[in-house]
Amino acid sequence: MDKIIFFHMNQLGDLLFSLPAVKAAKERSGAKIISVVKPSLAPLLISSGLADEVIFKEKPLLKLIKNLRADGLAGSKAVLFSESPGSVLAAYFSGIKERIGFESASLSFLLTKKSKRKGVPSLANNKELALTAGFQNIQKDYTGILKIPSQNESNVKKWFEENNLNPLNAIAISVGASKNRKDKQLKSEKWADVINALQDKGFNCVLSGAAWEKDDLKAVAGICKNPPKLFTAENGVLDSAAFLKACKLFIGIDSGAMHLAAAVGTKCIGIFGHTDPLQIGPMPLENHIIIKKDAMPQIMPRDIISKV
Repeated sequence: MDKIIFFHMNQLGDLLFSLPAVKAAKERSGAKIISVVKPSLAPLLISSGLADEVIFKEKPLLKLIKNLRADGLAGSKAVLFSESPGSVLAAYFSGIKERIGFESASLSFLLTKKSKRKGVPSLANNKELALTAGFQNIQKDYTGILKIPSQNESNVKKWFEENNLNPLNAIAISVGASKNRKDKQLKSEKWADVINALQDKGFNCVLSGAAWEKDDLKAVAGICKNPPKLFTAENGVLDSAAFLKACKLFIGIDSGAMHLAAAVGTKCIGIFGHTDPLQIGPMPLENHIIIKKDAMPQIMPRDIISKV
């Protein structure tokens, strides 16, 4: 049986950008799909039935190569969304004959076929890579691909019941960003003004994020007039997906959480400073509301409140 090995990137949004390509390969190639992925993101691929097998990205690199070689991948095809030297080296030294990636990748001379990349990682770039790899009929966005297990939906339903909140009146607010992307954040005081105004209008605001974002969420909640509830996905990314799906609306900065909300069909108000929503906004863009200014300090609470 033919095998296609996808080397995914490490950020949540970037992984979601790869879903249409993986779906096309799964449905139309007849090959066994193997995903090389960060462990915390693997449940999204497994629960959705996209990956027949996952191999965790591991250090040292030799361990990853050993795990790949154990799968007998000689003659298989590698598709590299990741441009890291580690991913390219792993594909090369594991004996994968056909290696398709972006021409801008580190060590791209080790690739056998290359696709052009315009700007930052995006759905559009990944579609071009998938076409280069020979996949056809690629879905234009990531909606409707993820499948959330009933257990995670039950976890979220129980959380709403215990906190006496109606999800149909709930707004998920995501304020955090990874350590390397703090320039995308909005000041805590502005978020507090937004939350105060929305709660005065009768909305249930919930500050949401990953477990590692808890301190940032508490900092915002602590300066609100009536501190909102916090939802941190202690059980992992599938609980996050279930929570965002249950909410009526998502408000947040350009982040993986925004793309996860869009992927599960929740309407987003996406807040953008210097990054380009036409390239990396919540998809499909026409289903969502975008607030865009040249820099995040220019965005005021009233800009967000008026869109809600």
